[in-house]
Amino acid sequence: MRRSRILAAILGILALATVAAQEPATPISFFADASPEALQTIKASRDLQGKGLFSQAWNILGTFDPDNRNGFVLAEKIRLAVEASVANGMMVSFGFVDLKEGQTIEELRENPPDEQNIVDFNPWDAVKKLEESGEAVPPVLSYEMGNYLYVVNKDFGEAWMEDPNTVQTSAVEFFDRALSYNVFTPDSIVRQSELLEGLEQYAGAENVLKKGMDAYPDIYRFKIQLAGLYNNLGRFDEVYPLVEPVIEKTTDDDEKYNAYIEGIKAGLNTMNQDKLDRYMDGLELAFPTEYVPLLIRHLVAVRLNQPENAAAAADKVTEKYQADPNIVRSLLSTWLNADEAQAGFDYLNRMLEKHTDDKSMGTLLFYRALMYAETAASPADLQKGLDDLNAAAARFATVYEPDSPVFQTIEQLKTEWKQAIEGAAQQSQPDAESAASETYEEGSSTGTDATSSASE
Repeated sequence: MRRSRILAAILGILALATVAAQEPATPISFFADASPEALQTIKASRDLQGKGLFSQAWNILGTFDPDNRNGFVLAEKIRLAVEASVANGMMVSFGFVDLKEGQTIEELRENPPDEQNIVDFNPWDAVKKLEESGEAVPPVLSYEMGNYLYVVNKDFGEAWMEDPNTVQTSAVEFFDRALSYNVFTPDSIVRQSELLEGLEQYAGAENVLKKGMDAYPDIYRFKIQLAGLYNNLGRFDEVYPLVEPVIEKTTDDDEKYNAYIEGIKAGLNTMNQDKLDRYMDGLELAFPTEYVPLLIRHLVAVRLNQPENAAAAADKVTEKYQADPNIVRSLLSTWLNADEAQAGFDYLNRMLEKHTDDKSMGTLLFYRALMYAETAASPADLQKGLDDLNAAAARFATVYEPDSPVFQTIEQLKTEWKQAIEGAAQQSQPDAESAASETYEEGSSTGTDATSSASE
């Protein structure tokens, strides 16, 4: 199931026009205290950015402030580098281009052009030098540095020039400085709270999210994120008041889905069957064409030790969506994680009786083979798995082309399992030989003694 939005292409509208319609994430109001000359330069750069002329936009900023001495222009440089470069070298050098008709930044980032305006630009060092010079660091610069370091941490982690803890801590400090001057956006609130939670500064994350809720009462992602934080902290009863208004009011599918999920988490952790039933029913009604809500119902039943409900949910989702490999795999994984492998076998056997088309049977036999291998207590169990793999391959042969990857996977598994069976047989052979040898020696000894006695 997809949870990310699918963006539809609008025919007849040029990509260049789309770029022109995009508003930079940082409001121009954040630069209100800049000098008239700096503000005029920033606005001129924004005009070019709106036309997709990002290389020219950078050049205007660089010409005005080549040494990064102006905090406001430096802030705009950082934003432009993060949001509008087509390539970067560890976030300390950036490539800019002027878009041509029909081009987009996203496409060029996937296939960077040979001709770029390559600029060496290290915001980390530039801001340090500005601070050391005694120049004031405006709040918007702190805001952009927080965003910059957030991206650095997300994209490079331990591979960057500073260790992740330093990067994360510094990002939070920059965000804090900006926040103290009420310089923030919805995105920065989300990023700052994520960083704080990652640093286990939970009280700080809670306070930032609450500030976001107060500033943007119609933006529901703060409530959802805070509900997730409360779930992680075990404050389950505080989750419900946060998710209820989201479920009731939002028109965004992702927000509604995530709100239901946080509610289900809280209900499961508190064993509140009423809440669970309400949220699971609501999730199914809200997303009637998606199978994940039914998989969640199955998982909850397994976690609550309700085997009949778990079996019913598994049968229902398979009946509705057939033997989809993603569905079968998820159901079996849930049972295996709960040490209830037999319930998984029972499910597969039931479905093999109901779904008799080649594709479904091939899928079910394939996963039963994997179940035999996963739970094998003897070579005989692996042999059952091999038999199912052969049967699955025969079914798939009527559905897939001979060069399908599924046959490569089956052959690889068959080879591995045959080797395992042969290895087990070889290990047992020395034991048998040793036992036979001991029997022979005992028999020889007894025979010698008998011969001696007869001789005497």
